[in-house]
Amino acid sequence: MTSAGAQRILTAVQDILVERGLEEVTIRNVAAAAGLSIGAVQHHHKTKDDLIMAAMNEVSRNFIERVGSAVHPEASARQNLDAVCRILGGVDDESRTASVIWLSYASKATTSSAVASAHQESWRLMEEGLTTLLRQWNPDLTRDDTAMLMALLDGLAIARVTETDRMTSERAQRLIDQYLNRLEPRSR
Repeated sequence: MTSAGAQRILTAVQDILVERGLEEVTIRNVAAAAGLSIGAVQHHHKTKDDLIMAAMNEVSRNFIERVGSAVHPEASARQNLDAVCRILGGVDDESRTASVIWLSYASKATTSSAVASAHQESWRLMEEGLTTLLRQWNPDLTRDDTAMLMALLDGLAIARVTETDRMTSERAQRLIDQYLNRLEPRSR
């Protein structure tokens, strides 16, 4: 299959996850949405778990690119932290879509050891990166501070996906700002 066909499969999985939910990600539905034969999809992704893993790998790759383009060496540590928190908290629409896929992936991690292993590794790497950003801003912060921030961002991302009227983009951003303000470095 051409790389265009492979990309159509990944796009189809993501579209189905966002629009119809995890239970609708089947080889048959993905093939129909991608405009390909079932055999063409199965050639690259034998199972539903394979499809979900491929979609999550694509989301992770896009996430890394977004974070890379959001973090600037000339920006302050707080500006870089703010940019990453916007992405992780699902504040904007692009981040919100990624959050839908991430939530489906996390759900699947409860029943698939392969997905669980990849999910755990993703979270470990995310915690390391976020800890680095936090410590650049405030060297007194710990991994526990990172874990609390990640819990906040994860909760906001879920609320942005499931309760858009209650958790607007503006409210999510305000809550992130309030929390980070509490972690502000003390003058020495």
